[in-house]
Amino acid sequence: MKRTIQLVALAIVLAFSVNTSFAQRALKLGHFNSSEVIPKLPDYEKAQAEFKNYAEQLQADLELMGKEVERLQSEYQAKQDQLSDLLKQSKEKEIQDAYNRYQTFRQNSQIEMQTKQEDLMKGIYDKVKAAVTEVAKANKYDYIIESNPNAGMLWYTSDSDDVTSLIEKQLGIK
Repeated sequence: MKRTIQLVALAIVLAFSVNTSFAQRALKLGHFNSSEVIPKLPDYEKAQAEFKNYAEQLQADLELMGKEVERLQSEYQAKQDQLSDLLKQSKEKEIQDAYNRYQTFRQNSQIEMQTKQEDLMKGIYDKVKAAVTEVAKANKYDYIIESNPNAGMLWYTSDSDDVTSLIEKQLGIK
């Protein structure tokens, strides 16, 4: 009986020892700066060019709408003294409607540009995330943290490996 109690006690001590040694394993941390990696990707240049074209087209459309408002205002001011009150009201409403369309388009174009940027970058971020995951698994990292000082994601770290080159290699960047 005494021997059984000793064996059970030894088993409990061994279980706690093994469990504690696993729990005390130091985490392996890595970091990288995505703003250094992403611009090196060929897809990034393509996405930037597509975004630039999209933004330029929206800007051109906005300028056309602005010129239309200006044209309507100029015509109205030039003929204002010759118009009846009813026609003045109609022209003023036409100018106000054109201006409202211009303002709405301007606001919506800002939202559209943001959405377009997010759509274009999603595939790039997915590629980077997949590469980070592969690097983490292959090199047994517990965490890989963004180290871009402008991102506000890394406040303090010690004993962290910079894995930027490993991620670039995984993405095929030379």
